[in-house]
Amino acid sequence: MKTNTNKQSMHTELLPDKYTAATIARDRLEMFSGIRHLFNVVVYLVIILLFLPIFGPTVKAQESSQITPAEARKIISEGNIRWGKARVKFDKDTFEEMLSSDFYVKIGERDITRKEFIEGISMQMSGFKLLRFDATVLTVQRTQDGWVAIIHEKIERETPQGKDYSLWITKDGWRKEGDKWVITFSEAAGWENWRYG
Repeated sequence: MKTNTNKQSMHTELLPDKYTAATIARDRLEMFSGIRHLFNVVVYLVIILLFLPIFGPTVKAQESSQITPAEARKIISEGNIRWGKARVKFDKDTFEEMLSSDFYVKIGERDITRKEFIEGISMQMSGFKLLRFDATVLTVQRTQDGWVAIIHEKIERETPQGKDYSLWITKDGWRKEGDKWVITFSEAAGWENWRYG
């Protein structure tokens, strides 16, 4: 018994006076509280990362819709000027950049995919030349994920037989993706073609 007492006294002397049983218990509780707090932070970060793809489009949609109609008209008008220049030059890279991944075209009962549309307007036929592609914004309307614009398009082509002309009225969708605006769809409301005017 004497030996045990000496061992106990020796170990007790090695500990500072502040390390009483209550202090040790409190320190352990604080340590566990810190670990639990860190675990909660990690869980919250995981949840945010998991749901970020879901909420991301909503944030982008809000950014697209928070501008004024006048600002939307200006953005779409400038976009149409760029689009018209790309059409005349058959600039496929610009087509790829300006059209959203879910872009589509609807002409009457016909649905045209993004790939089909880009391939069609990128092909320049021998003897034919696109002289003019002018697009004017008539109206703009806010939607849940961006804007819809009514567009008046005037197209002039040179053919082996002479010039021909087209006039189109389309309904086009626009939205902001990242730091750029893209066209999401184009639906033809009406059109007329004539030749050798």
